[in-house]
Amino acid sequence: GRAETIYLRFHVVWELIPVGQIELWKTPHQYIAYAHTTGLGALIFPFRSLWQTRIDREGYPRITRIEVLERKHPKKKILYFYPREGKLIREKITPRKHLRETYAVPYPLYDELSGFWRAVTHRWRKPKESLILRIFAGEKAHMVTVRALGYERIKTFQGWRTALKIQARLPTASELIRHSRKAVLWLSPQGWPLAGEGKIPLGHLKVFLVKVLKGAHAPPPPKALLGRIGPASD
Repeated sequence: GRAETIYLRFHVVWELIPVGQIELWKTPHQYIAYAHTTGLGALIFPFRSLWQTRIDREGYPRITRIEVLERKHPKKKILYFYPREGKLIREKITPRKHLRETYAVPYPLYDELSGFWRAVTHRWRKPKESLILRIFAGEKAHMVTVRALGYERIKTFQGWRTALKIQARLPTASELIRHSRKAVLWLSPQGWPLAGEGKIPLGHLKVFLVKVLKGAHAPPPPKALLGRIGPASD
């Protein structure tokens, strides 16, 4: 329920310029990520995305809905996970096409958002420890290694804090982190992602946690980004 909701808000900075905002909601049944460019970022690259992952009790994805509006081009992607059958169905919907593909995949399997939360909430005990996650990204399941690199002092919205630096190397360009192949996170002792960094073709994107709200204090997440899209049916 609402009482168990955790809400995190991040500012996104590109080469020292504020360009966007990311909001995350974590509930017992669903993970949600809403990202959009702001200010100069919205002028140069108008972009909004809403990622919703319905999860089971263990935190594995059941259905993932990804909606993106990029330079006024809407697209929608839905992933259906079938662990018993060892398959995944992916739907891709744009105003011109509606594709439905079935993939044979091994389980247990995460999508990028549930994989992110699995890495963040892992009980990291020591530097150099690693965690291997199977994550579906692009068109197949990838083995992703997340490694703890050590502790660093970083500046946060609550002053200077000691944080554990973890790094994930992605075998394919991430959809969640805008084409980044390497992601770094700095975690608080409570397991909050205090800051992050992704390398994109145009330089470095950095994210900084600016707000944490819990329970009834958390704002409601957006329900949907796009209306009905897809080719008109006859």
